[in-house]
Amino acid sequence: MTSSYKVLALKYRPQNFAAVVGQQATLLALQHALDKQQLHHAYLFTGTRGVGKTTLARLLAKSLNCEQGVSSKPCGVCEMCTSIAQGENVDVIEIDAASRTKVEDTRDLLDNVPYAAVRARYKIYIIDEVHMLSNHSFNALLKTLEEPPEHVKFILATTDPQKLPVTVLSRCLQFHLRNLTAEQIIQHLNYVLTQEQIAFEQAALPIIAQCANGSMRDALSLLEQVIAFGERNVTVQAAQQILGTAVQTQTLELLTQIIAGNANQVVAIVRELAAVNADFNQVLKILQTFIHQAALAQVVPEAIASSSESEQIKQLAQRASAQDLQLYYQAALMGVRDLPYAPDIVTGFEMIALRMLAFMPVSVQASATERTEIRLPTAGGDAEGGASPSRAATASTMGIPAAAGPAALRPSIDPAANWGQIIPQLNLQGLTKVIAENCTVAQWSAENIALTLHESQKPLLNAKNVEKIQVALQEYLKNKVKLTVTLGALNAESPAEQGQRVQQAAAQAAEQALRADVNLQKLEQTFSAKIADININET
Repeated sequence: MTSSYKVLALKYRPQNFAAVVGQQATLLALQHALDKQQLHHAYLFTGTRGVGKTTLARLLAKSLNCEQGVSSKPCGVCEMCTSIAQGENVDVIEIDAASRTKVEDTRDLLDNVPYAAVRARYKIYIIDEVHMLSNHSFNALLKTLEEPPEHVKFILATTDPQKLPVTVLSRCLQFHLRNLTAEQIIQHLNYVLTQEQIAFEQAALPIIAQCANGSMRDALSLLEQVIAFGERNVTVQAAQQILGTAVQTQTLELLTQIIAGNANQVVAIVRELAAVNADFNQVLKILQTFIHQAALAQVVPEAIASSSESEQIKQLAQRASAQDLQLYYQAALMGVRDLPYAPDIVTGFEMIALRMLAFMPVSVQASATERTEIRLPTAGGDAEGGASPSRAATASTMGIPAAAGPAALRPSIDPAANWGQIIPQLNLQGLTKVIAENCTVAQWSAENIALTLHESQKPLLNAKNVEKIQVALQEYLKNKVKLTVTLGALNAESPAEQGQRVQQAAAQAAEQALRADVNLQKLEQTFSAKIADININET
């Protein structure tokens, strides 16, 4: 007995241009050309898998051969439309170039080009994955592709247009189909599940959309897997289990604990991943993606793709500095190189995570362990009755002024001395943060704040950036203040200069420690070697 079940990717394949998801620019161009009878002899659709190349090719074939006439709205019910939709029309020849790579195959194909269509208006050749043809096949195709008979149209599709000869590209009208956004995929999955009358949890759809990587066909195939696993009930748990996204959740938690400096939790999460036989090569790629997303969120928050993790990533972006994220990403890249040389993959990945912790800047390490120990002095001393020598020493060691936050603005404390500690609490991003870090405080009062910007940063200074800093200060101070920023010589060391000085001092200390290392000295003696210049860079 033949099953009547039809897979979702085929059942919901668009039958007209209006049903196509996304690709608006391509659709408009094709519709206008069809309606105005401005027909090209060869079309080329490019894009990754599952974005609609073959679907658009068939829709174009229907539009050209519909019995109602050439238009962007084929009737869909005539014999031409139905036979093309079912792949049974003798005048619409679909060819898989991957299986027809020989030049003899191409010549056999071209031998039939001069003959008119049997019943249709146009004889249409749809060549999928055309980049798989051999060079000889392309040479045989060129002349026909440039000047085919009036009754012939070529529609080519490929996932790799870079492999096509420029002579072929120049003879085609090209359309690049973009990957679908997560929102577009989620909306379509919602529609499909509603039509199929399948119960689903809305939170499960972003998980499927993210795993589809912009491909609607992949999204529908993944949806079918989740439906089968959940016995026609799409849940978050089913989606995570069948698609392996539980690993993504654990990897995001791993990054969270790395940023927080919690070594115990970091090791525990790695061991949990090992216990479920996670693919650590894939985990490392996911970790790189999350670090990249967090770094992007610091500079261009609106560029973050909508996903189930996007809000948590934005929160991580606020907790970590840009330098830290760059350091983590560099450690992950080095890990990709070093992982094959580890005794085993779990040990290798664990060392990558520990490397991220080990090379964390001293100030971040100290803030993670001493966060509750650093308190703000008031005019009368410590909040609990006196300044703590150990806390003052801790703050001094870290290179951080003892005062921070709103308390630093009290009359007994000079804001100029604490400007470097105020900046992180303003939540500035990008250029505005660079401007603030290169300023010193010239005046500070309840109504007016004046900053002096180093002359080297003149290109960054404009009214829009000053307004952003002013708004951030007003939110921080809970008070309406007027900010002015002027160019000039700095009256003190700016936070940027202070950071550079501390970094240089740390690099010098690290170089001295390396030169004093006993093992390194033994290597020098054993091999009569000499240490060349040591360059230590903080990424």
